[in-house]
Amino acid sequence: MTAYEYRPPQRKKRSLLRTRVTPLTAVLVLGSIAVLRIWVVETAYVEGSSMADTLQSGDRVLTLKPLGPERFDIIVFGEPGGDGIDIKRIVGMPGDVVSMVPHVTVVRGREVVLGSDLYVNSQRYDEPYTAPVMPTSLGPIKVPRDSYFVLGDHRDASVDSRRYGAVKADLVRGVAVAVVYPPASIRLLGRDEQPTAIAADTTR
Repeated sequence: MTAYEYRPPQRKKRSLLRTRVTPLTAVLVLGSIAVLRIWVVETAYVEGSSMADTLQSGDRVLTLKPLGPERFDIIVFGEPGGDGIDIKRIVGMPGDVVSMVPHVTVVRGREVVLGSDLYVNSQRYDEPYTAPVMPTSLGPIKVPRDSYFVLGDHRDASVDSRRYGAVKADLVRGVAVAVVYPPASIRLLGRDEQPTAIAADTTR
């Protein structure tokens, strides 16, 4: 007579996903995503050409909300006097004096007015991200407390603080730190790409 060893039936192993994902875990994960969305990060869709060539229409940018804005940062904010979302570059911080004057250059021995020079607190800046053609005269304007003076990089096609005034700080939704879409345009928007201060000048 043959003896048989009794072996209890083996239970199937649960997958790691089934054993760890409980309703409580799902709620915690979704809650964390919501907190990040509300308090830390957000994405914004670029429409129009006002920030060309830095940002193109169709780009999606990532913004950090806790990051305090600095001069020349690109920010996303609620449109003053409207219900839309806008994206522009800060050129004036609270208390700054901002002005713009037509840029005069010499071409073949003749003076030509082309674009404008930006002055902040009597300091002229070379802005490599702009290529304006139309000359602009502005200011001097003192930026109010708790506000920012913003301009589009494509000055000839931008509606910005030159029209609607300084942007209140409480309208700012975040500082743009990267382009995350489309894949070919993915890159960081670093603060190391700052305009160059050219020379001190008298207040204009």
